[in-house]
Amino acid sequence: MLAVCALNITNTTILKFISMTKSTALLDYAHSSVDEMWEKFKLLLMDGINKFIPVTGQHPQNLKKNFQPFNSDLRHLVHRKHRLWNRWISTRNEAALKQYKVIRNKVKRETVKLIQQEQQRVAVECKKNPKRFWQYINKRAKTKTCVGDLRWFDSNGCEKRADNDRDKANALQEFFSSVYTIEPDNVFTKLANKVTEKCKHMSDLDISQDDVEHKLKGLNIVKSPGPDQLHPRVLYETRASIAYPLYLIYSKSLSTGVLPADWKLAEVTAIYKKGPKADRGNYRPVSLTSVCCKILESLIRDHAMRYLLDNSLLSEKQYGFIKGRSASLQLLHMMDKWTDYLENGGQIDVVYSDFEKAFDKVPHTRLISKLRSYGINTVIIDWITDFLQARKYRVKVNSSYSDWGNVTSGIPQGSVLGPLLFLIYINDLIDCCENYSEIYLFADDAKLFHHILHASDHCSLQSGINELQDWTQNWLLKININKCKVLTVGRDVDKNNTYSIIENNKPVTLQYSSQCKDLGVLIDEKLNFRDHIHEKINKAYSMLGIIKRNFKYLNIQCFTLLYKSMVRSHLDYCSSVWNPYHKGDIEALEKVQKRATKILPEMKHLSYCDRLRACNLTTLHYRRIRGDMIETYKIVTGKYDTAVSPKLEKVDSYTTRGNDLRLHKKRTRYDLRKYCFTNRIVDVWNCLPNWVVSADTTNNFKTRLDKHWHNQDIIYDFTAQLHGIGSRSESLN
Repeated sequence: MLAVCALNITNTTILKFISMTKSTALLDYAHSSVDEMWEKFKLLLMDGINKFIPVTGQHPQNLKKNFQPFNSDLRHLVHRKHRLWNRWISTRNEAALKQYKVIRNKVKRETVKLIQQEQQRVAVECKKNPKRFWQYINKRAKTKTCVGDLRWFDSNGCEKRADNDRDKANALQEFFSSVYTIEPDNVFTKLANKVTEKCKHMSDLDISQDDVEHKLKGLNIVKSPGPDQLHPRVLYETRASIAYPLYLIYSKSLSTGVLPADWKLAEVTAIYKKGPKADRGNYRPVSLTSVCCKILESLIRDHAMRYLLDNSLLSEKQYGFIKGRSASLQLLHMMDKWTDYLENGGQIDVVYSDFEKAFDKVPHTRLISKLRSYGINTVIIDWITDFLQARKYRVKVNSSYSDWGNVTSGIPQGSVLGPLLFLIYINDLIDCCENYSEIYLFADDAKLFHHILHASDHCSLQSGINELQDWTQNWLLKININKCKVLTVGRDVDKNNTYSIIENNKPVTLQYSSQCKDLGVLIDEKLNFRDHIHEKINKAYSMLGIIKRNFKYLNIQCFTLLYKSMVRSHLDYCSSVWNPYHKGDIEALEKVQKRATKILPEMKHLSYCDRLRACNLTTLHYRRIRGDMIETYKIVTGKYDTAVSPKLEKVDSYTTRGNDLRLHKKRTRYDLRKYCFTNRIVDVWNCLPNWVVSADTTNNFKTRLDKHWHNQDIIYDFTAQLHGIGSRSESLN
């Protein structure tokens, strides 16, 4: 098996490898089956890998804690140090002791230099390859997050245990298989045809060798290989040679509607989440599938997605896995609606629902029927049908594997096409519920809400919940009632009204909660996001502690890279949604960066402003204002999907000063609406010059914005105001 860190493919190796893989173009396309073509291609590729790519095995010494790979010169110095020490012990010669100290100090300096080089490599790669960072951290961790000894009860109530890796793998495989849906054979009510006369017919998928080579060029070479052991790095380096044989295999697979057996295999790793390690339910399965199959999946996905979006067949209330839509955009849209409703009084009742193992429970027959109702091409449907059938997987625990298990339902985990298939399957749920309440989806995360002004509004929201449950029963998904919560948002909230879901023919009352996690943002009843801010501060401090404990020889460059990728990213996530306006919250966030920049000893004597300049950083307060402008630019210029973006009203009159994309600012009564994104950004945006807002790309806009604001005091002093904006920086007063 190839080790990622051992892949050092030289130009000579590539040329030799390509000369061998060119022979794969001699595949007998007309008379060979897909499996025969794939096996011949795989055999030649693996032969080239074994001949020309060096592989390093796991040396027993590598398992030692804090082991450093010494070079020959350093090993010679270490041996010399040991000999001098033994000479001093036996002779007590002061000259030997003096020589020993010189060599000892030299060994220490060289060892520190090696550690610094390794830490620098980790810091440089941490953004593009965070796996490298966590490998470095886990190597030094005292406790390992591995699979613990498992305990569970069988159907007869007898306790069962799994103590060794093989038994653990089989126990997890048995548990993961237990969640699959057994689809009944009875006739079900199919979804009505969604294709109208205005919709364009879905054309056949016509792929070319250039398309395949383009996909190979975009592979992430740090990812792991699937069960076929063809590493993405190998496929990337030999893309010019293997594009044509892969094109032949893909064409054959599409025309026959058959996939090679290797493409239906998955290797599952159990990732510990939280709770007792003995509980099998506290592990999440992560699947590795064939990289070559993923390339064809991505070609099919792109073709199907273009068809669905061009014909507006995907709901505007679905934000997951769709280009031009994001979690941040959905939350901004939600906050705009909620704060606008609350300006008129009343409260908002939100029901957060949770589907139990939604991706694993999708029944295949019903999924295929929905693909037909959306007008998906027959050739692609035949390919997807075979893609879903006869799939197998096994669980890996350390170096042990479970038996192969059959996948009887669900969207294949770890696949590229899977998310789109799930979007199609759940798309009509919105049509069922939106007549009674508003509903928004992000993949399988569904939330229903209603503006409560009268008693009848509670009934409408309950009707929406009933429709949601009816849909799940018809399409064989299950609601996890224990994870469904009700959140009431407003000033003077009333929680006397109850909402329920039917379970075992009995209504179960949903529990009210004072806060709910929504797409990674903790939303509370008052929408002040104070709990979310404290949670993110604690997470940032935790990451800062990890860096401080494991990187002892940091320089300014390495620290800045690690801080930006591993610490500041937590404080930046969806900041336009929860951007604080209270002085205490702003200072609490800024305190994280103040402490972080004091990690380096040479920085402790400097002021906060000077530390920011030395590290080429800006205040977090300034970054949030800058982030607001970037989000505004994407919305105003249509970089986001305009159909699902918050509505920003442009000014029609050109008699006043400002840019050509000025926005209209509405009057507000409450701070909740005043400091909402759609209102707080107006003054800052309107003060930007035309040459900034007229940028053609997002990166160009960022560059121009930074150039326009390069002399602002707030860049290094978070207590300063943004010059030229007037009262818009009054949040610190």
